[in-house]
Amino acid sequence: MVTRDEFWKVTASSRIEAEYMVDDKLKYLQSAPPEILRRIFHEYRFFIKYYINDLGILLYKVPFSEFKCMVAEIASDELGKTPEKTHLQLWDNFLMSIGVDNKKLEQSSHPENIALLEGLSELMMTESFMYGIGLRGMGAECLCQVYLTAAHKHLVMNPYVQANKEKIDWVFWDIHIGEIDIHHGEMVREAIDKMIVSDPSLVPPLA
Repeated sequence: MVTRDEFWKVTASSRIEAEYMVDDKLKYLQSAPPEILRRIFHEYRFFIKYYINDLGILLYKVPFSEFKCMVAEIASDELGKTPEKTHLQLWDNFLMSIGVDNKKLEQSSHPENIALLEGLSELMMTESFMYGIGLRGMGAECLCQVYLTAAHKHLVMNPYVQANKEKIDWVFWDIHIGEIDIHHGEMVREAIDKMIVSDPSLVPPLA
C-alpha cells in the first residue's frame, strides 16, 4: 500500500518533472501566430468550465469536514460570487481581448478534448471521493499553476502580445499566477495531509 511519505515524494517529483517538461513545450507560445494563440487558449477554456462543474461533484461527495468547507471556498472563488466575475467569464474576457469571436466561445475545435473532460467528470461521479480529490484537487490546484505560470512567461514575449498588451484583459492571469492560486494549492495540500494522517487507508485512491 502506498504510504503518506511515498505519496508526497511522488507528488513533489511529478511537479518538478512537469515544470521542466511544460516550460520546454510552451516556449512555442513566444513565436506562435495570433490565430494559433487564439486556438490554443480557446481550447483551454473548456478545462476551466469542466473543472468548475467537477468541483461541484466533489463538494457533493466529500463527507462533511474541514475539507468539504475548503472545497466550497475554492468553488466560491472560481464562481466569483457574480456571473460576470466567474473565472470562466474572466477567461472569456481574455479570449475576446485577443480576438476570439464571442459567438464561437462554446464551440470546441477538438471533440477528443471534450471527450477527455467528460471522462474526467464521469470518474468524479463513479470513483471514490479520495480518487476525485487526487484527480481534480491535487491535479488541478497543485499542478495546473505550473502550466499557467509557464504559459504566461512565454506568452508575454510573443510579438503580437507585446504589441497589444495594453488592450489585453489580464485579470484571469493576475489571479492564477499570483498569490490566490498559490494559496489554493497550499490549502489543498495541507487539508489532504490532515486527512491521510488520520486515516492512512485513504492514500491509495488518492495516489
